[in-house]
Amino acid sequence: MKKRFLKLLAYLLAAVLIPFALETPVMRALRAGGFPAEYALPLSLVITAVVLFCFADRKRLRAGRLRRRAAHAAWREQERLRSSYVLNLTPYEYEEYVADELRREGFTDVDTTPKSGDFGADVLATDGNRRVCVQCKRYAPGHPVGVKAVQEIYSARDYYGCDDAYIYTTSDYTRAAVEMAAELGVILVRSQI
Repeated sequence: MKKRFLKLLAYLLAAVLIPFALETPVMRALRAGGFPAEYALPLSLVITAVVLFCFADRKRLRAGRLRRRAAHAAWREQERLRSSYVLNLTPYEYEEYVADELRREGFTDVDTTPKSGDFGADVLATDGNRRVCVQCKRYAPGHPVGVKAVQEIYSARDYYGCDDAYIYTTSDYTRAAVEMAAELGVILVRSQI
């Protein structure tokens, strides 16, 4: 903080001394333009101070801009790699991926159901005293999840005696699926890809 204050003080001193010592181009231009002399000096001081203040920390501002660009590029690359990873999973691997996501979110007793005869639920988990069932749909972007999936997980919720029902997908949901899920209390989640 002290260093910043001293820097600001130096800029202000420079803004005051430069017009007196060097007769700045701003002041000369104002006088040449017929601007009254008593207003030329204060206006020259203000303009000089603004210019000094704006351009004083160009290096620091440029370094910050470069850091932000690098961080954004790294984030984009990470998202690209994650996207290609998730979309290249098989449906059963995607179920395991969703189960791992639920564990990271704090769910316990997370288990995948058998590959066939799962009654519409792919993952069962517990969150505190609430039991949830999850259906996983690894679809390509542009292939939305429809109402059939909402109906399946809704009936699976009753079959497994769960409190909540989730659908995880790598795609989007149709408008009808969103409306039905809202009516039935099914939670729709789009995996970050």
